[in-house]
Amino acid sequence: MTLEQLVSFIGWMLLLNILLLTIGFLKITIFKKIVKKILNTLISDQSNKLYSEIPRALVYYKILIIIFNLVPYVALQIMLFYY
Repeated sequence: MTLEQLVSFIGWMLLLNILLLTIGFLKITIFKKIVKKILNTLISDQSNKLYSEIPRALVYYKILIIIFNLVPYVALQIMLFYY
């Protein structure tokens, strides 16, 4: 695998993870009522507790995207620039 292919792969991986993160944020902002209704139907007794944990999970996911996708992508782009 060449360096260009690796940069392309990590770039697509970064894009897909950002898309999933965006969908997660949309779930807790725009589609809040629908998500609460679904959680209440699935697990009625702990749905409020689970819904309050979703933002924390999304923040952790965002940190992981930065560490494992964005930083390697930027580092490889710098390597390509100077290589």
